[in-house]
Amino acid sequence: MVLRNFAEKVLDVDDSMVQRSQLAPLEEYLSQFRFNTNVKGITELVKVLKQKHLVDSICVSTLNGATIATTNGNEISQSVIGTALFNYISSEIPKSEAVMIKSRDWFMLLPFNDKIYIIKAPASLSTIELKAIAKEVEYFLSKKGAV
Repeated sequence: MVLRNFAEKVLDVDDSMVQRSQLAPLEEYLSQFRFNTNVKGITELVKVLKQKHLVDSICVSTLNGATIATTNGNEISQSVIGTALFNYISSEIPKSEAVMIKSRDWFMLLPFNDKIYIIKAPASLSTIELKAIAKEVEYFLSKKGAV
């Protein structure tokens, strides 16, 4: 047992039980809410997704910087800056799947189905979480015939 504890500390073994216990309060909190994604407009949907995924803002834009939907009033600047930044990084690192920048908060960029998803949050999201947001938006747009 002593040798095992020593090896875990030296090898920096991740104890997922601790992480799961830390997630329990968040899961309990989220289980109290129901998020209705059956809304009429894309702007309403991104506002619901903002609450559902506990992020500060979501902006969806085309690859050339045109805004499709946003949760805040800075849609033009956020779309242009986000797409320009992603296009620059893609030109330097062509196989980029996502871009995550830590400033005061996290600024995350995800290309998905000819769109750029620009998400700001106090904590970083995994690419799986970013894709979950994108897939919900894409599903909504496909139902509305806007894809």
